[in-house]
Amino acid sequence: MRFIKASLLLSLSILALGLAGCQSSSGQKSTASFKDSSSQSSSYSAKEPDAAVTSSSASHKEEAQTYHPQAKLTKNAHYVKSGNLKKTGQYTFDKVGTQLTLSTVKHPQTTIKSGNLTYKVTTVRIIKNTAKTAAAKRMAAQALNLAQIKSPYYTLQVKFTIYNRGKQVVTTDGIQSIRLSGNRQLNAANQLSDASAGKTIPAKGKLATFATGLASEKTKPNLKSVKIKFAGAFADKKQVVKPTTWLKLTL
Repeated sequence: MRFIKASLLLSLSILALGLAGCQSSSGQKSTASFKDSSSQSSSYSAKEPDAAVTSSSASHKEEAQTYHPQAKLTKNAHYVKSGNLKKTGQYTFDKVGTQLTLSTVKHPQTTIKSGNLTYKVTTVRIIKNTAKTAAAKRMAAQALNLAQIKSPYYTLQVKFTIYNRGKQVVTTDGIQSIRLSGNRQLNAANQLSDASAGKTIPAKGKLATFATGLASEKTKPNLKSVKIKFAGAFADKKQVVKPTTWLKLTL
Protein backbone atom coordinates (compact mmCIF):
# COMPACT_ATOMS: atom_id res chain seq x y z
CA MET A 1 0.00 0.00 0.00
CA ARG A 2 1.31 3.41 -0.81
CA PHE A 3 0.95 6.24 1.68
CA ILE A 4 1.46 9.97 1.37
CA LYS A 5 5.09 11.00 1.63
CA ALA A 6 6.31 13.11 4.51
CA SER A 7 7.79 15.57 2.04
CA LEU A 8 6.08 18.68 0.71
CA LEU A 9 3.09 18.02 -1.54
CA LEU A 10 1.75 20.18 -4.33
CA SER A 11 -0.81 22.80 -3.49
CA LEU A 12 -2.54 25.21 -5.75
CA SER A 13 -5.64 26.54 -4.13
CA ILE A 14 -9.31 27.40 -4.29
CA LEU A 15 -11.61 27.89 -1.38
CA ALA A 16 -15.09 26.78 -2.36
CA LEU A 17 -14.20 23.38 -3.78
CA GLY A 18 -12.65 22.20 -0.51
CA LEU A 19 -9.95 20.03 -2.01
CA ALA A 20 -7.64 19.49 0.93
CA GLY A 21 -4.04 18.45 1.31
CA CYS A 22 -2.70 16.26 4.05
CA GLN A 23 -0.17 16.26 6.85
CA SER A 24 2.54 13.70 7.40
CA SER A 25 3.01 11.80 10.62
CA SER A 26 5.74 14.27 11.56
CA GLY A 27 3.23 17.12 11.40
CA GLN A 28 4.54 18.74 8.22
CA LYS A 29 1.94 20.75 6.34
CA SER A 30 1.10 19.96 2.77
CA THR A 31 1.84 22.20 -0.13
CA ALA A 32 -1.00 20.59 -1.88
CA SER A 33 -3.14 23.59 -2.44
CA PHE A 34 -5.88 22.50 -0.10
CA LYS A 35 -5.01 21.82 3.51
CA ASP A 36 -5.35 18.94 5.96
CA SER A 37 -7.67 16.12 4.91
CA SER A 38 -7.09 13.49 7.58
CA SER A 39 -10.28 12.35 9.26
CA GLN A 40 -12.34 9.29 10.01
CA SER A 41 -15.80 10.85 10.15
CA SER A 42 -18.64 8.95 8.52
CA SER A 43 -19.24 12.06 6.44
CA TYR A 44 -15.84 13.69 6.10
CA SER A 45 -15.07 16.60 3.80
CA ALA A 46 -11.63 18.07 3.31
CA LYS A 47 -11.02 21.46 4.87
CA GLU A 48 -11.11 24.59 2.80
CA PRO A 49 -7.75 25.98 1.69
CA ASP A 50 -6.27 29.30 2.71
CA ALA A 51 -3.22 29.33 0.43
CA ALA A 52 -1.83 27.82 -2.71
CA VAL A 53 1.40 26.74 -1.05
CA THR A 54 2.16 26.15 2.59
CA SER A 55 5.30 24.93 4.31
CA SER A 56 6.41 23.01 7.36
CA SER A 57 9.36 25.20 8.30
CA ALA A 58 9.08 28.36 10.39
CA SER A 59 11.17 30.35 7.94
CA HIS A 60 8.94 29.38 5.05
CA LYS A 61 5.89 30.13 7.18
CA GLU A 62 7.15 33.68 7.71
CA GLU A 63 7.92 33.93 4.03
CA ALA A 64 4.41 32.73 3.22
CA GLN A 65 2.88 35.67 5.07
CA THR A 66 4.76 38.45 3.29
CA TYR A 67 3.45 38.63 -0.27
CA HIS A 68 0.99 41.37 -1.19
CA PRO A 69 -0.13 41.73 -4.83
CA GLN A 70 -0.03 45.08 -6.57
CA ALA A 71 -3.06 47.27 -5.92
CA LYS A 72 -4.00 47.39 -9.59
CA LEU A 73 -4.27 43.59 -9.64
CA THR A 74 -6.55 43.48 -6.61
CA LYS A 75 -8.86 46.10 -8.14
CA ASN A 76 -9.41 44.07 -11.28
CA ALA A 77 -12.93 42.63 -11.64
CA HIS A 78 -11.46 39.14 -12.08
CA TYR A 79 -9.62 39.22 -8.75
CA VAL A 80 -11.12 37.03 -6.02
CA LYS A 81 -9.64 37.72 -2.60
CA SER A 82 -11.20 34.68 -0.93
CA GLY A 83 -9.70 32.28 -3.46
CA ASN A 84 -13.17 30.98 -4.38
CA LEU A 85 -12.62 30.81 -8.13
CA LYS A 86 -15.76 29.77 -9.98
CA LYS A 87 -15.45 31.28 -13.45
CA THR A 88 -12.65 30.95 -15.97
CA GLY A 89 -10.41 34.01 -15.94
CA GLN A 90 -10.84 34.66 -12.23
CA TYR A 91 -7.63 34.72 -10.22
CA THR A 92 -6.28 34.90 -6.71
CA PHE A 93 -2.88 34.94 -4.98
CA ASP A 94 -1.35 32.64 -2.41
CA LYS A 95 0.79 33.89 0.45
CA VAL A 96 4.16 33.21 -1.16
CA GLY A 97 3.39 35.01 -4.40
CA THR A 98 1.74 32.60 -6.81
CA GLN A 99 -1.03 33.98 -8.98
CA LEU A 100 -3.62 31.26 -9.58
CA THR A 101 -5.92 31.73 -12.56
CA LEU A 102 -8.81 29.40 -13.31
CA SER A 103 -8.27 28.23 -16.87
CA THR A 104 -10.79 25.39 -17.19
CA VAL A 105 -13.49 24.01 -14.91
CA LYS A 106 -15.89 21.10 -15.43
CA HIS A 107 -18.32 19.34 -13.09
CA PRO A 108 -18.69 15.84 -14.56
CA GLN A 109 -20.48 14.09 -11.64
CA THR A 110 -19.18 10.82 -13.09
CA THR A 111 -19.08 7.62 -11.04
CA ILE A 112 -17.28 4.27 -11.15
CA LYS A 113 -17.55 1.31 -8.78
CA SER A 114 -15.21 -1.37 -7.48
CA GLY A 115 -16.36 -3.77 -4.80
CA ASN A 116 -18.09 -1.85 -2.02
CA LEU A 117 -16.59 1.49 -3.05
CA THR A 118 -18.15 4.04 -5.38
CA TYR A 119 -15.98 6.88 -6.67
CA LYS A 120 -17.70 10.08 -7.81
CA VAL A 121 -15.68 12.75 -9.62
CA THR A 122 -17.38 16.07 -9.00
CA THR A 123 -14.98 18.73 -10.31
CA VAL A 124 -12.01 18.89 -12.67
CA ARG A 125 -10.01 22.11 -13.05
CA ILE A 126 -6.93 23.34 -14.82
CA ILE A 127 -5.16 26.16 -12.99
CA LYS A 128 -2.55 28.49 -14.45
CA ASN A 129 0.07 29.19 -11.77
CA THR A 130 2.34 32.20 -12.22
CA ALA A 131 5.14 32.48 -9.68
CA LYS A 132 5.69 36.13 -8.81
CA THR A 133 8.50 35.47 -6.32
CA ALA A 134 11.52 33.21 -5.97
CA ALA A 135 9.88 31.65 -2.91
CA ALA A 136 6.82 30.69 -4.95
CA LYS A 137 8.98 28.97 -7.56
CA ARG A 138 11.15 27.23 -5.02
CA MET A 139 8.27 25.86 -2.98
CA ALA A 140 6.37 24.67 -6.06
CA ALA A 141 9.48 22.84 -7.29
CA GLN A 142 9.90 21.21 -3.87
CA ALA A 143 6.28 20.17 -3.85
CA LEU A 144 6.62 18.54 -7.26
CA ASN A 145 10.01 16.97 -6.53
CA LEU A 146 11.62 18.97 -9.32
CA ALA A 147 15.02 20.64 -9.33
CA GLN A 148 13.34 23.74 -10.75
CA ILE A 149 10.06 24.73 -12.34
CA LYS A 150 9.25 27.03 -15.21
CA SER A 151 6.59 29.69 -14.74
CA PRO A 152 3.78 29.72 -15.60
CA TYR A 153 2.97 26.10 -14.94
CA TYR A 154 -0.42 24.43 -15.16
CA THR A 155 -1.94 22.04 -12.65
CA LEU A 156 -4.79 19.59 -13.02
CA GLN A 157 -7.04 19.34 -9.97
CA VAL A 158 -9.58 16.57 -9.48
CA LYS A 159 -12.16 16.66 -6.69
CA PHE A 160 -13.88 13.38 -5.86
CA THR A 161 -15.85 11.58 -3.16
CA ILE A 162 -15.40 7.93 -2.20
CA TYR A 163 -18.48 6.19 -0.80
CA ASN A 164 -18.03 3.03 1.26
CA ARG A 165 -21.20 0.96 0.88
CA GLY A 166 -19.81 -1.95 2.87
CA LYS A 167 -19.96 -2.91 6.54
CA GLN A 168 -16.19 -2.78 6.95
CA VAL A 169 -13.83 0.12 7.60
CA VAL A 170 -11.33 0.37 4.72
CA THR A 171 -8.21 2.36 3.94
CA THR A 172 -8.03 3.71 0.42
CA ASP A 173 -4.82 3.79 -1.56
CA GLY A 174 -6.17 6.78 -3.48
CA ILE A 175 -5.52 7.33 -7.15
CA GLN A 176 -3.42 4.79 -9.01
CA SER A 177 -2.88 7.00 -12.04
CA ILE A 178 -4.20 9.91 -14.10
CA ARG A 179 -3.55 9.64 -17.83
CA LEU A 180 -3.07 12.89 -19.70
CA SER A 181 -2.42 13.22 -23.44
CA GLY A 182 -0.35 10.55 -25.14
CA ASN A 183 1.39 8.20 -22.76
CA ARG A 184 1.98 10.76 -20.00
CA GLN A 185 0.65 9.74 -16.62
CA LEU A 186 0.55 11.26 -13.16
CA ASN A 187 0.90 9.05 -10.10
CA ALA A 188 2.29 9.10 -6.56
CA ALA A 189 5.83 8.71 -7.89
CA ASN A 190 5.40 11.20 -10.71
CA GLN A 191 4.16 14.71 -9.82
CA LEU A 192 0.78 13.82 -8.33
CA SER A 193 -0.25 14.98 -4.86
CA ASP A 194 -3.10 12.75 -3.71
CA ALA A 195 -4.78 13.78 -0.47
CA SER A 196 -6.88 10.60 -0.34
CA ALA A 197 -4.08 8.02 -0.22
CA GLY A 198 -3.88 6.31 3.16
CA LYS A 199 -7.18 7.73 4.41
CA THR A 200 -9.69 5.61 6.32
CA ILE A 201 -13.32 5.41 5.21
CA PRO A 202 -15.82 4.17 7.82
CA ALA A 203 -18.42 1.56 7.04
CA LYS A 204 -21.35 3.24 5.27
CA GLY A 205 -19.29 6.45 5.28
CA LYS A 206 -17.64 8.67 2.69
CA LEU A 207 -14.50 10.68 2.03
CA ALA A 208 -14.62 13.97 0.07
CA THR A 209 -11.12 14.77 -1.13
CA PHE A 210 -8.92 15.77 -4.09
CA ALA A 211 -5.69 15.32 -6.02
CA THR A 212 -3.46 17.84 -7.79
CA GLY A 213 -0.83 17.16 -10.43
CA LEU A 214 1.43 18.97 -12.86
CA ALA A 215 -0.21 19.17 -16.29
CA SER A 216 2.42 21.25 -18.13
CA GLU A 217 4.99 24.02 -17.89
CA LYS A 218 5.11 27.31 -19.82
CA THR A 219 2.21 26.52 -22.17
CA LYS A 220 -1.41 25.61 -21.49
CA PRO A 221 -2.06 21.88 -21.95
CA ASN A 222 -4.35 20.97 -24.81
CA LEU A 223 -6.48 18.41 -23.02
CA LYS A 224 -9.83 17.33 -24.41
CA SER A 225 -10.15 14.65 -21.76
CA VAL A 226 -8.20 12.76 -19.09
CA LYS A 227 -8.55 9.28 -17.66
CA ILE A 228 -8.35 8.35 -14.01
CA LYS A 229 -7.86 4.98 -12.35
CA PHE A 230 -8.39 4.54 -8.62
CA ALA A 231 -6.20 2.16 -6.63
CA GLY A 232 -7.42 -0.57 -4.30
CA ALA A 233 -8.53 -0.41 -0.68
CA PHE A 234 -7.38 -2.43 2.32
CA ALA A 235 -8.60 -3.78 5.65
CA ASP A 236 -6.36 -5.54 8.16
CA LYS A 237 -3.47 -5.24 5.68
CA LYS A 238 -5.38 -7.21 3.06
CA GLN A 239 -6.73 -5.86 -0.19
CA VAL A 240 -10.52 -5.97 -0.05
CA VAL A 241 -11.27 -3.69 -3.01
CA LYS A 242 -9.53 -4.03 -6.36
CA PRO A 243 -8.39 -1.05 -8.49
CA THR A 244 -10.98 0.37 -10.87
CA THR A 245 -10.85 0.40 -14.62
CA TRP A 246 -10.11 3.68 -16.42
CA LEU A 247 -12.71 6.42 -16.03
CA LYS A 248 -12.80 9.04 -18.80
CA LEU A 249 -13.39 12.67 -17.84
CA THR A 250 -14.23 15.09 -20.65
CA LEU A 251 -12.79 18.60 -20.41
